[in-house]
Amino acid sequence: MDESKKLYQIGPVSKICNIPIKTLRYYDEIKLLIPRKIDPDSNYRYYSNDQLALVLVIKHFKEAGFSLKEIKVLLGREDLEYNTRKINEKCMEIDNKISDLKMLKTKLQFFIKESKKKKHEDFKIEIKEIPVSYVAYLRSKGPCTIEDFTVRYCKLISLVERNKFHIIKNAMAVYYDTCIDYEEKVKDDYDIEVCISVSEDREIDGLVRKFGGFKAVTAVNYGSYDNMIDTYRKIFKYIYENGYEVCGEPIDNYLVDIMSTVNEENYVTELIVPIK
Repeated sequence: MDESKKLYQIGPVSKICNIPIKTLRYYDEIKLLIPRKIDPDSNYRYYSNDQLALVLVIKHFKEAGFSLKEIKVLLGREDLEYNTRKINEKCMEIDNKISDLKMLKTKLQFFIKESKKKKHEDFKIEIKEIPVSYVAYLRSKGPCTIEDFTVRYCKLISLVERNKFHIIKNAMAVYYDTCIDYEEKVKDDYDIEVCISVSEDREIDGLVRKFGGFKAVTAVNYGSYDNMIDTYRKIFKYIYENGYEVCGEPIDNYLVDIMSTVNEENYVTELIVPIK
C-alpha cells in the first residue's frame, strides 16, 4: 500500500502523536481536524498520513499560545501574509511573557536579598538621576490609606489590561497634595496618582505620561507604610541642611509590596523627592 494513502484508526493516531483520543474527538466535533474517513457502519474514524503531521502542527501552535479558534483560522487560510502577521504577533506576546518572567525573577531575587539585610543598619540617603520612562497612571482624590491605595492599584491594573499595555517596572504613588508632612494632618481628599512603568514610548492623553528626567534625593523605607513619615522627615531634613530645593511631588516606589509578601514588615519602599 502507498504509505501516503495509508489510513490509521483513532487509537493508533493517539499513540503515534501522543494525544488523547478524547482530544481528537473534540477536534472533529469543532471541525478543527476532521477524519479523512468515517466508516458508516462502525463509525470508526480514520486519519491519513498528512493528518498525522497536522496533529503536530496543531500541538506546536497550542504550545505557542494560540487558541483552538485561532489555530482553526490559521489552518483554514492560504493567505501567507495573514498567517505571517499573526505568528509575528504571537512572537511579540512570547517576548512580553519572557520579559514579565525576567521582571518577576528580578523582584523575587531582590526580595531574597533585602530579607537578609539588617534593616536598622542599612538606612542611607542618596542623590540619584531618575531616568525618563513612560507610566500608565490614574489620579484621583481620596483618603491616604492602604485600603484606598489597594482600590486605586486594582483600577490601575485594569486600565493597563484594557489597553493592552505591558508593565516593565514597579508601581508608584505620587502625592500632589502631600499627606507626607511634619504635622501628619488627616483628611479625606488627598490628591494622589498611582502609576506604573509600561513599554509605551509616547504619551497618551489620560492614559500614559512621561515620568522622570530629574534629580532626586532618595532613601529606602523598610517595613510598614506607617513608618514612612519618619523616613520622609529625614529626607526633607537632608534637603534643607544641604542647600537643595524641593521641585516636585514626593513619590513612593514600591520595590517589595503586597504582590510579593503579605507581611508588612517585609515591605521595601524607595522614597523619592525631586530636587534642584
